[in-house]
Amino acid sequence: MKRTTAIVCLSSLLITAGCSDSSGGSGGTPDPNDEKQASAEVVKQFAAAWVAAWAPDGKPDAAGALTDNPTVFAKRLDDTDSALVANTVKVTPEGDPECSDGNTCTQNLAVEAELRGIGTMKWTSTATATKVGDAWKIKASGDTIYPGLGDANYLKRVRALPARASILDRNNVPLTANRPVVIVGVAAGTKATPATYAAFTKNLDVDGAKLAARAKAAPAGQFVDAITIRAEEWEKLRPTMGKLPGVLTMGGTQSLPPTSSFARSVIGTMKTATEETLKNAGPTASAQDQVGTTGLQYAFQQQLAGTPGGTVTLRDGKTKLTIKTVFSQQGTAGKPVKTTLDTKLQVAAEAALATSKLPASLVAVQASTGQILAAANGPTPTNYNRAFQGRYAPGSTFKIVTSAALLGSGETAATALPCTNTITVFGKSFKNYDGLAAYGAGTMQKAFNESCNTAFISQHGRLPKDGMTKAAAMFGLGPDLNLSIPAYGGEVPAPKDDVAEAASMIGQGTVTASPLGVAMIGATVDHGTAMKPVLVPAKDAAGPAASPLPAATAAALRTFMRTTVTGGTAKVLAGNGAVAAKTGTAEVVQNGKVVTNGWMVGYRGDVAFAVIVEGGASGAKAAGPILTNFLGRFK
Repeated sequence: MKRTTAIVCLSSLLITAGCSDSSGGSGGTPDPNDEKQASAEVVKQFAAAWVAAWAPDGKPDAAGALTDNPTVFAKRLDDTDSALVANTVKVTPEGDPECSDGNTCTQNLAVEAELRGIGTMKWTSTATATKVGDAWKIKASGDTIYPGLGDANYLKRVRALPARASILDRNNVPLTANRPVVIVGVAAGTKATPATYAAFTKNLDVDGAKLAARAKAAPAGQFVDAITIRAEEWEKLRPTMGKLPGVLTMGGTQSLPPTSSFARSVIGTMKTATEETLKNAGPTASAQDQVGTTGLQYAFQQQLAGTPGGTVTLRDGKTKLTIKTVFSQQGTAGKPVKTTLDTKLQVAAEAALATSKLPASLVAVQASTGQILAAANGPTPTNYNRAFQGRYAPGSTFKIVTSAALLGSGETAATALPCTNTITVFGKSFKNYDGLAAYGAGTMQKAFNESCNTAFISQHGRLPKDGMTKAAAMFGLGPDLNLSIPAYGGEVPAPKDDVAEAASMIGQGTVTASPLGVAMIGATVDHGTAMKPVLVPAKDAAGPAASPLPAATAAALRTFMRTTVTGGTAKVLAGNGAVAAKTGTAEVVQNGKVVTNGWMVGYRGDVAFAVIVEGGASGAKAAGPILTNFLGRFK
């Protein structure tokens, strides 16, 4: 049975606008010889018992006991509760009883029920109180609950969900559409065998043991859903999975991208509502609904879903035919969510990542606006959007920021920065990446092109304590991004000592950024001003994230990044047009071992990009081929 939270509006129990005092006196105990007072009292008690019956875990026995046929009425009240599926119910005795003789009085009851997942239904029924011996009882009629129920008729509720709206790309191309799916589960109880649950684990990546526990705990005959998959995927599994004992399926539709991997971590996923996602879905959602669980599907659940409609009909108890529609609410269609994603670039990004054997992410943005054109995570699909949320040491890609800080301190591209094998700062020894041999005397531009750690660290004394923090702010790093879906803004704290400052100059130590944040560094050099990243124009704040870079600084950095491609560590990108880039290798500790992540950041035209390859040997070797593939797929 369905239990709801209900509210009774009674003069002696709850004081609200619109409640009336029907006791017939100024207070105290009703006079049993005054039919109006006695009738009003039993109606008040009955209303309170009705509310208790429809409360969570409530029972109808007390309400039934106040009638002249307790067993029959209690069942009728309970059945109506289950039929309507109300979230809240408000019952208000109206006016004074009307008595035709000394033994019978009637009084109206105003009932207001919020039907879960549909809307608010209001009606007025009539409670008839009769004197039975020395006591007053409510007549056990279905009409007391709803007019027209009588002894056999019943209410039937139907809920209708509108089609879910699409998520669109920047050109209004749908990224999602309502596609056929199959909900795969098992029958409650013990019909499914150990082989059935093992097949769920093997073929559908469902924890078979947990599914078995749910099935055994559920009421007999109930469908216990395990996973929702595309209809075409089920067709491949049906010859084997469909024959296993206890397996049940239900068909339906779900808002899905063209493939299970396409922009998955950004678009997000949908599943049957849980307690958490049901709260996010709003008051018109139902526990049986398919709702957004991650990404844009979660963030814009209510906008995409619209509001359901529904009807309640009064049905003939014998023929089951509709007598009349007693409640109807029109649903409202969902509204599309337009993003800044470019379908062609998203496809290109995912195809490029598919060439990697290691976990990798690629982000592309429009440098002049900050609009995100593509965000991909690979080589296998994942719900975790590390392209936006990953917190990585940016390594040598951060030398773009370091160079800006040094240029701002008075140095120039021609300033001498010696490249040695190692450099020691307060007892801490720093070295270059393994492929770089010390070349001695050189300029800042050469140190940038060759990505010499020791050359940049040699200048740590030129910067104030917060020099790197302020320089990072010029590229939009640090503040919360406040995107429509979670995204990490980066962190460049003021170093606690010279060693920490030296580490921050090569993108190590306490400096962290996401691939999106690193892509925005490249975009800032390209455009000259850091822009706020935007994914959903109607929601995300746009515009500059900082003051423009000094013109001389922007010009120098553009030269640095272009010459890194034409004659430096990013020459793997040469031949892909007027590309400017910076490589990066960052050392991180995982499971007690030091591993390297390979980075590359850059731009071509108005498109800026960043790639990270977890465990990549270096930026050029790991990220370079991915970017070459990506750049070759669009002009």
